[in-house]
Amino acid sequence: MTPLAFEPLSDEELNELDHFMLHEVNCDEGMTLDMLDGYLHAIAIGPKNLMPRQWMPGIWGKGDSMMPPVESIDKLNRILGLIMRMFNSIITGLEEAPPEIYPQWCAQEYRGREYDDAEGWAYGFTQGVHLCQAEWAPLLQTPQGQAWYRPIGLLGEDDFGPEQDAVTKTPAMRSKLALQIPEAVVAMHRYWLPYRHAVYEREVAKAMQPKVGRNEPCPCGSSKKFKKCCGAAANLH
Repeated sequence: MTPLAFEPLSDEELNELDHFMLHEVNCDEGMTLDMLDGYLHAIAIGPKNLMPRQWMPGIWGKGDSMMPPVESIDKLNRILGLIMRMFNSIITGLEEAPPEIYPQWCAQEYRGREYDDAEGWAYGFTQGVHLCQAEWAPLLQTPQGQAWYRPIGLLGEDDFGPEQDAVTKTPAMRSKLALQIPEAVVAMHRYWLPYRHAVYEREVAKAMQPKVGRNEPCPCGSSKKFKKCCGAAANLH
């Protein structure tokens, strides 16, 4: 990939992508820009390496298409390129020392003051978690994981628990939760990173394993035929 593929989107490019998702995606269930950013953060930090074909359809609502209908192949490549750059720049920021995170969520003005409005972002994050809910479970079942996920769940899920209404009642309360999210995302990224690396290494090792015939020498070096050695169900090396 070229260095440009990892550069954050400019304000103009963010506006272009925002306009496309708001006005050119003919689906009420499609994501907005802030939802997309939360979604991509969850995918970037989670326990499983997902391919774009696994998560791209979720951006556009129901169905399994990588992209909603567009008027030209140039438009298709343009929008996909912006989304992939957004995703890559999230990963690049998290790999910095110390990690950098710049969530793209909205601001809300209320009674003359401006507050962070991360509800759409948090909803997008929860959708990213749902792509591999079982793999997230070991973290989210621990007290530490629940504490990290709490501000996201309170803002992004419909029924997160009995305290939800009380602690999200006002813009100031919701903004306070939003400001807890960046540190929580960095912590969850740090938690899952060794696991992601281990899974990747196992997948590479598996792909590199030689394929041997049952009557060929066993690759373990025992000098026996494979079917009489590691190829026998009862034998382990």
